[in-house]
Amino acid sequence: MFEHSVKVPRHYKVAANIFKKVSTEGGSVKTLLYDNKLKHFRTNVLYALITETIKHAADIDKIFENCSILEKETRLDPWLAKVLTAELLFGKKSLPGKSKPEQTILSYKDQFQTYTTDHQDDLKTEAIRRPRYVRINTNLLTTSDAIRAFQDEGYRFIRCTSGSYDDYLQQIQGLTEEDFTQDFHVKTVFVFAPGTKLHEHELYLENKIILQDKATAMAVHLLAAPSGSVVFDMCAAPGMKTTQLAAYMRNEGKIYASERNEKRYQTLCDFVERTGSTCVETMHKDSLEIKRGDMDDVEYILLDPSCSGSGMELCVHNYIEATRLAKLTSLQEKFLKHAMNSFPKAKRIVYSTCSLFPEENERVITNVVKTSRAKWRVQDVNELLKGKWNNFGSAMYGSMGTRCLYARPESDLTTGFFLAVLDRDEKDLEKSLRNANKDGVEDVPKGINEEDSVISEDKFKKRRNNEKQSSKFDNTKDIDGECNVINNIYDVEDGSNLPYVDDAAKKRKKNKQEQNELNENNSEEIFVKNKKKKNKDKDKSDKIKGTSSELATGDEETQRKKKKRKKYIEDKVEIDEQSDLTELVKKKKKKHDNENVVSNDDFEIKNVSAKKKKKKKNKELECE
Repeated sequence: MFEHSVKVPRHYKVAANIFKKVSTEGGSVKTLLYDNKLKHFRTNVLYALITETIKHAADIDKIFENCSILEKETRLDPWLAKVLTAELLFGKKSLPGKSKPEQTILSYKDQFQTYTTDHQDDLKTEAIRRPRYVRINTNLLTTSDAIRAFQDEGYRFIRCTSGSYDDYLQQIQGLTEEDFTQDFHVKTVFVFAPGTKLHEHELYLENKIILQDKATAMAVHLLAAPSGSVVFDMCAAPGMKTTQLAAYMRNEGKIYASERNEKRYQTLCDFVERTGSTCVETMHKDSLEIKRGDMDDVEYILLDPSCSGSGMELCVHNYIEATRLAKLTSLQEKFLKHAMNSFPKAKRIVYSTCSLFPEENERVITNVVKTSRAKWRVQDVNELLKGKWNNFGSAMYGSMGTRCLYARPESDLTTGFFLAVLDRDEKDLEKSLRNANKDGVEDVPKGINEEDSVISEDKFKKRRNNEKQSSKFDNTKDIDGECNVINNIYDVEDGSNLPYVDDAAKKRKKNKQEQNELNENNSEEIFVKNKKKKNKDKDKSDKIKGTSSELATGDEETQRKKKKRKKYIEDKVEIDEQSDLTELVKKKKKKHDNENVVSNDDFEIKNVSAKKKKKKKNKELECE
């Protein structure tokens, strides 16, 4: 009889839950283990149990199919059953509890063992044995001192081969437990034999060595940001590549490290502080919220966005749904577009994922580069590495795909990884810098005319004030979460938390159209005012002409004054038509001109009246 009141040991249930999430959602085991709810568990025990289950997942599926255990035991949780089976066959070889699920699995033990004995050649009982990669934190320790420290402990340093990349791969496959060597590409990375235990090593506890896979270190190596430059790590947590960047730049320059998730941001701050990465400025915000003008000094960008994690050893990626993958690629394209268009001084971008799916890699690169308003070119990684690499992107995506790099576990002896290097066209970079220096003018988004790109004065002043204000952020154990997987980053299941960057472009376009209409209205009003002014002056001239012709007496003095007045009015009209003085000056001139017109009219009328009186008097005298 099964004792129904006995509960399954809790660590088995937790391991089954994480295994289910990794299998169905494409997450990372180590990322899920960051959960604060698990702080009371021995995470190393959970990690080992889940590792064994994932490693032998395919074998367990075959065993279950042969025994039909899931069909017979319909109430048995399949995820928990796989964890218990892994513990029974490949782990501790026993189940300590007396719960019903454990007793059920034990009842099939003989069938399990019989099948494994008969099908040893068919079962994949061994995973690919990758070397142990160790990065020397040169902020706290030099590579030469690290070599001496390991030699003092009895390790034997073997110089890296000067031959081909294939020679190097053979060399590291032949490393014994006492050997270590320097990596072929990244000289601050040391290579030890598979299974080398360094979690309790003194240098590790002092953060002088970092357990980081060689594939992820290649991103910083190919970014090649020189000392003193400004770099932006757009998805920085947990901080592996961020701190590697700081060491590569010798802590000279500035590194912006952004992370939106609160827990991962705290992990990033803590890791940056412990590794002595003093040039890093952490930011608790979404990189997609950083607008053009906020960080215009950025020259190099490292982008490792959320991905399926299909290249990680501890990730079962056969269950990723097409709709979920499509949402991930959409998010990745938004990040890359933002990186390419929002930083006017950016000259190089390294885009990387720990995924082996082309949809997240070559297709993202080709889609964004072809549609970007800024001109970027995908560099040939094989040329950058001088032909010393073997795996590249698919030709199905054209020449852009073949210029990208893949690191594959079976041939490169690393985690699965994708990497692309994008360099900005020099002429486009110069144009972007000129546009950034123009007051009140933004780069014109695609589909908007350049004449519509003038921004409002208030918006311009606000931007300048934002640039003058510098934001201050607080810089607050084996962080092997080397890539940003989808868990705890963005909720891409329903797309509810996906940033929508098109709203800003629409608002910017609307403001520009309103400003353009305002400018057109102002121009029309000025034109109408000038035309009315001209007509008014012309009417005055005609009026004076009529008055002068009616009152003309043939007197030479009157004719002289009449010509003088006519010339004055004509000059006045000509001046008004060509004048570009301010409204204040025009008003003053208008007032002055009106006063002159009135005074001259009175003068002429008085003279004419006097002449009439004199002529009338003369006629009266003649009559008498």
